Amino acid sequence: MMAEVTKEISAHNLEMEVTPLISVAICTYNRAEQLVLALEGISQQSLPFEYFEILIVDNGSTDNTQEICTRYQQQLPNLRYVYEPVPGLSKARNTAISQSHSKYIAYLDDDAIPCPTWLETIWKTFKTVKPEPICIGGPIYPRWESSPPNWIPQDVEYLFSLLDFGDQPHWLKLPKYPFGANMTFQRDALCRAGGFSESLGRLGKSNLLSGEEYRIYRILIEQGKGLLYYHPQAWVEHCISQERINLNWMLHRSYWQGRSIAVGARLNGKPLAWEWWQILGGLFKHRKPLTQILNLLQAWPDLKARTKAQVKMVQSWGYLSQVWLDSVTGNWLTTTENPSLTLEELSVGTNYDLQKKL
Repeated sequence: MMAEVTKEISAHNLEMEVTPLISVAICTYNRAEQLVLALEGISQQSLPFEYFEILIVDNGSTDNTQEICTRYQQQLPNLRYVYEPVPGLSKARNTAISQSHSKYIAYLDDDAIPCPTWLETIWKTFKTVKPEPICIGGPIYPRWESSPPNWIPQDVEYLFSLLDFGDQPHWLKLPKYPFGANMTFQRDALCRAGGFSESLGRLGKSNLLSGEEYRIYRILIEQGKGLLYYHPQAWVEHCISQERINLNWMLHRSYWQGRSIAVGARLNGKPLAWEWWQILGGLFKHRKPLTQILNLLQAWPDLKARTKAQVKMVQSWGYLSQVWLDSVTGNWLTTTENPSLTLEELSVGTNYDLQKKL
């Protein structure tokens, strides 16, 4: 099987003057220790090194991230280090688009470890599935730092960016989509969509705003390019540190999920009045706050059910907080919002020197 892939890849490189097939983009911020595990996983890929490149986008780290990259360049000559001083996950992802030399760009979290056949599976899927997918994702399995907790219900595991859509390859339709820890796009499609919204996306460790992935999928679908595919063999493990395995972190993450939903609704064209209508409808028609309180009280003896009820309640509070904040500050986000990188900049690169030669 690998011989056939290599033959097809060799023909591609003859045509493309040895341009790498896939850019693996790892956006990182002060996670040098976890980055080592990700790079170890990349170094063991069944796809030969010369057929992909690795872009480490350092989003302002103050630890030894650059030193780690320098060390790994000895065994991974296809690794490039790019420094992006403007904070924000979406900004870092857009920088990866502008710096990529490949047709496909595979996003891997800095605390995710790909299986050995990850890139080979992605490449074969792009070349064999018809019509060709715009985006391919796969399972994201947990790699717990300590023993897996027994009090976290399965339907809130999305807070840890875990994903499993089964053991068979198939097309995906929203609301199902690949998660950011393991998603590979046709680069041109990302450029046509304007890149990731920089009004969304995490900013450091305290601002956990998300929703930029869902938004890009919505845009691609509206453009008629929303062909999302899932392959169970393109899996990664997501490292879940001990500091996240507690209720406080989960509630903090859920609160920001609620805020993300509110911001995402506005970016997808919903006016602020519509969001208030949703809130008032839940308050008066469905009596949502009372229902959530009753659900929490009923679930209290069951630790898993209690966790689920608390997560849902805090997410609602996050949504309300964001709508209220936007109303007070006059932050009228609309569908005219664009990422700071234009289509041209995403296609040809930025106007300032980000790349550091190591």
